[in-house]
Amino acid sequence: MKFYASKCHDRLNGSIFNPESVADAIMMNPNYSQVSVPVGYPYMLDSGAFQDVATEKRLSFKDALDRQLLFEKKMGSQAESIVSYDRLIDEQVENGKQFKCRVDTATGEQYVEETIQAAEYLAHALPTRQLVLSNQGTTVDQYVTCVENILRVAKPTDIIGIGGFCILSKSKKYKEDYFEIMKLILPKIKEKGVSRIHIFGMSVFDVLIRTEILCTEYGISPSYDTSSTELNSVFGRVFDPIDGMIHNVFKKEEKHNGYEPAGLSLLNIKNITDFWHNMDNINWREKP
Repeated sequence: MKFYASKCHDRLNGSIFNPESVADAIMMNPNYSQVSVPVGYPYMLDSGAFQDVATEKRLSFKDALDRQLLFEKKMGSQAESIVSYDRLIDEQVENGKQFKCRVDTATGEQYVEETIQAAEYLAHALPTRQLVLSNQGTTVDQYVTCVENILRVAKPTDIIGIGGFCILSKSKKYKEDYFEIMKLILPKIKEKGVSRIHIFGMSVFDVLIRTEILCTEYGISPSYDTSSTELNSVFGRVFDPIDGMIHNVFKKEEKHNGYEPAGLSLLNIKNITDFWHNMDNINWREKP
């Protein structure tokens, strides 16, 4: 499982923040242009759709892509892959505050159609680039339909984006749906000749480990991104690469007087990266 560490700023709580020093790759976002990355360092460029929920300023597909291309220009290097401007089913806003809540099925149908259109637009606009074509769905059938439509425009070098599961830990049903969806779409992805998937903003380790093993059956390489390493580090939490869990280690009052969030975040990113490297060294299909 390839881990893309989130980077939205060059400083975290006042200290230099450079996840690229310990991560295999990073996820960057065009909504945060005051950030840097070494020229040639591998990064995936998100669409900015998550942040646009809070501002309630949904862009056109063209404007969203122009924002991404302008970001690349400021970085001085091209992203290894670029994400389609999907319509998020699990993010809503009320009275100016964004919160996680899945939309109803009828609204989901509209969002799925917009997500498909976003993939179609990007595939037409950037035919030679590696794309991350995101998928959404409020039900299993809705999700599979979304994937089937997006696979029609996907190239073998593209990545199928798995969106809509950042709230997976909130309900047992979401987890059940996730695995049902994965078992239905992985054969379709393999049949299309696509060899990668990317999971957006979900860091539930038991689910990621099972996903890793499931993907090996189809010769598909999974990856994911999360900003949880930054958030947990601010509160003094540390990832244990042995049990795959985040633990409370420091107290709030020890911040800047016992631990620095930026340094702790780098430790978490390194631990998580090492965890997946260890997974890669194991043949899960081989009997002892």
